[in-house]
Amino acid sequence: MKKLPEACRPEAASPPELHTRSLLGLHAASVTVECHIGSGLPHTTIVGLPDGAVREARDRVRSAIINSGFNYPDGAVVINLAPGSLTKSSAALDLPIALAVLSADRQIPGTSLKHFEFLGELGLFGELRKVSGSLTCALASQSADRVLIVPAANRDEAQIAPVGAMLLADSLLAVTSYLTQTQKQQVTNSTLPAGMSAPASIQNLVTPLTRQNQTPQLHQIVGQEAAKRALTIAAAGGHHLLMVGPPGTGKTMLARSFANLLPLLTDTQALECAAVYSAAGLPRQNYRLAPFRDPHHSASAPALMGGGNPPQPGEVALSHHGVLFLDELPHFKPSALDLLREPIETGSAVITRARYKVTYPCRFQLIAAMNPCPAGRICREDNCRCTPTQVQRYQSRISGPLLDRIDIQVQVPALEQELLTRLDNKQPSDTTKTLQACVAKARHTQQMRQGCINALLSGEQLDTEIARAQLDDKFLQQAIQRFDLSARSYHKIWRIARSIADLAESQDIRLSDITEALSYRGLDWENNLR
Repeated sequence: MKKLPEACRPEAASPPELHTRSLLGLHAASVTVECHIGSGLPHTTIVGLPDGAVREARDRVRSAIINSGFNYPDGAVVINLAPGSLTKSSAALDLPIALAVLSADRQIPGTSLKHFEFLGELGLFGELRKVSGSLTCALASQSADRVLIVPAANRDEAQIAPVGAMLLADSLLAVTSYLTQTQKQQVTNSTLPAGMSAPASIQNLVTPLTRQNQTPQLHQIVGQEAAKRALTIAAAGGHHLLMVGPPGTGKTMLARSFANLLPLLTDTQALECAAVYSAAGLPRQNYRLAPFRDPHHSASAPALMGGGNPPQPGEVALSHHGVLFLDELPHFKPSALDLLREPIETGSAVITRARYKVTYPCRFQLIAAMNPCPAGRICREDNCRCTPTQVQRYQSRISGPLLDRIDIQVQVPALEQELLTRLDNKQPSDTTKTLQACVAKARHTQQMRQGCINALLSGEQLDTEIARAQLDDKFLQQAIQRFDLSARSYHKIWRIARSIADLAESQDIRLSDITEALSYRGLDWENNLR
């Protein structure tokens, strides 16, 4: 039987497929890269809905291949990015496109490509540059039983990924050398050529106390014992908190010191936070610390919630498992603030646009601060120039439904002159450590008892706590009428009381716990906080 020409053989006409990922929100969609080299004038075509960054890969890939010592094919090169219905919008496809070209031209073996996925932006001389979303793509690759090869510049994100999920490379030549030397080997340091490495363990990251050395501590703040108590309760139960007071009373320092009370993130929480920051292309000094985000009050709605093309995480997602601090709360746009209602309740931010719909996790603690009036002082005739109408207009920028979702609302009054001038008015340095230990113990108790923090108690679990408390129904009815509590606020009172009881190491909620919890809903918004 007459043999087919080599160019017509099936193995020559169908080079191996190459796998990569395209990020849409936190979803890493699988993308297959195919390359066909045909006759004709030399030119390169990329199909499969590429955007501008992907179309520009033609020139980067050609220069990187030539400068790495390979030959770029002379002929018509067609590169297909499947599926064709998914828009590809990242320079991270440079590396898989280059490998697909080399594999189709038989300059590197294609038999081992199916065991790996590739991400990386190429420089003109073959070096690999940092890309966004490598951690999210690595988790998806591991689910598909493949190893993701990424630039060495993504080392910080690779350190928190599961063992064996990622390999690091600093150049195109290092990747091709590794693919040439191995067909399918165990991923260990001993099998990696020069220019490639396996990420180190997360334990080698920065020590957990990095942020505490850069932020204020509670014991450094003069006075404001009521606000410090409210912060401790909020940290123990994961409750949202609003501080109201004139300027210079320490609201911002209290909010920034709040992050030091939170315990370190668990492995699962750290991985979730790292995936969000990886998708945003933002670095973090320590993945074990709870994130702290404090956007400026000029932030737009997309900046808070996320969006853009391609979609990017907003501040609510970047504060996942951490703190979202909104200083000067009434100065934010009311339309942007009202977008926080659903994320506060559901723990997720859903962004719907004409071309996509993405969901970001955002289980954060909201800490907010505001002045009681535009002039910044308590509205009294002797020291404030604001009219009641101006105060009402200023405070009404915060909608009632949003205020109803903030668990703890506390006043931060001006300090007395005698307290300010005393030199020995600061607390001992071990006060913060003591509060940290109390918060950590309370949270451990909650996890052992109900599997979540008190702010996330389900209705059934809350009913059990209410039944065990056995408080006077008449007292509760009077409290609801006196503080004009909605059903949501009533349940929040019980959750706060449960956190107060946990700090006191009490098994059941006591009357004193409910009374203290009610005091954190006592701001008189109807009378302009007078």
